[in-house]
Amino acid sequence: MDAKRKVQALADMAAYVAKAIEKERGHIKVVSHFDCDGICAGAIIYKTLKYLDKDFDISFVKQLGKDEIVELSHEKNSMLILCDVGSGQLDMIKHYISKIPVVVLDHHPPQDCAWDKLYHLNPYFASIDGANEISGAGVTYVLARSLSVQSKKLIDLAIVGACGDVQYQNGEFSGVNRLLLEDAEYSGAIRCEKGLKLFGRYTKPIHKAIEYSTDPFIPDVSGNESAAVQFLSELGIAVVDRKGKWRRLCDLSKEEEKKLATVLVLENISEGGTAGDLIGTIYVLKNNYDIREFSSVLNACGRLEKPAEGLRICIGAGENIDKILHEYRKKIATAVFWAKKNRASFVVTKSATYVLAGGNIDENIIGTVVSILLKKDIKTEVVVGFGNAGREWVKVSTRAKPKADGVDLGAVIRKVVVKLGGESEGGGHANAAGAKIPKGSEMKFVEFAEEIL
Repeated sequence: MDAKRKVQALADMAAYVAKAIEKERGHIKVVSHFDCDGICAGAIIYKTLKYLDKDFDISFVKQLGKDEIVELSHEKNSMLILCDVGSGQLDMIKHYISKIPVVVLDHHPPQDCAWDKLYHLNPYFASIDGANEISGAGVTYVLARSLSVQSKKLIDLAIVGACGDVQYQNGEFSGVNRLLLEDAEYSGAIRCEKGLKLFGRYTKPIHKAIEYSTDPFIPDVSGNESAAVQFLSELGIAVVDRKGKWRRLCDLSKEEEKKLATVLVLENISEGGTAGDLIGTIYVLKNNYDIREFSSVLNACGRLEKPAEGLRICIGAGENIDKILHEYRKKIATAVFWAKKNRASFVVTKSATYVLAGGNIDENIIGTVVSILLKKDIKTEVVVGFGNAGREWVKVSTRAKPKADGVDLGAVIRKVVVKLGGESEGGGHANAAGAKIPKGSEMKFVEFAEEIL
């Protein structure tokens, strides 16, 4: 089945789910994941329910576990809509919340579970790979299009969500994401350019763009504003123009951009990357953020536990983007610096690299950090990060390289968690999955994971 026919199959399912929402007259509770994809999905359903003049409220969760589901079961709602979560927790949802209609809009592998009041929209039912071809925001957008013609203008959020969910590989989208991108370009929601793929091309002074750079991570420069200014000065690139205004990347001459690109590419290659990581196609939104940069803004909101601010940014009402990005970038740069200095403490096997960060890397960013390390610093196909999550728990984030052969991290996580008495984040993808395990069981996790891998 080709991509267009798959999309039509998914759209047909969405039309059925939409009817349940259309006829609902009571209070609707929306719960979405707290990362970029979940925030975009939340913003899409938020705007769509506004178009329909529905009575609703929205909240965000780090994960949808038993505690969260039990809490929702005690609320007085007429309908529950779950975005970017739910497909991997159907058994618990059925157990605790089966008396009201439950709408699940998710792209993670679904559990084999159904009941009469479940309205489940998932790409796997249309033979679409939810790990690479469509995100939670994309699934929510397909549903939104069935609910309101006005929701067509939200297509850019579907693309940003996919980018934030690491479905933008080697400068390309595939499957449904590719079709959505073409539609977004045609409608003018996104424009396509070529150049240096450095965050802040139109939105940041060039020295701030360098300071915020974590991909590539520039030793002694990333996260340090004065060092970034010095770095540009040594290249002969002025940070202000003749009128005293800060220069942006888009203000540089072709020669200046070429000089900067050469240095950054060489740095990236020395770290194990390629020229294509930094030079190529740039997709720019109407607000002049490129999709990678905007997805980072939203991920920052989630990781800093400010997802509601991310929602406001998506609907054009948010503020403090620079402040949020600055806080997030410094946090990432500090964590990556710690990891690079403490490689000797990693547990490395033929199967995977285990980063035992303890309290040195925040649980909210351990996944981001191991993703950065996997690109350039990790030789194994799989990396597993551990970061303390309160007094009793440890957050586990696993990532695999795109071409890792036969690895299903979602399955690995589920099997290990059962042995350790922890809690998976539900579903998980073949190349990315997370969980919480009891503190002190990290080496047991390594032992059990090694047996499976």
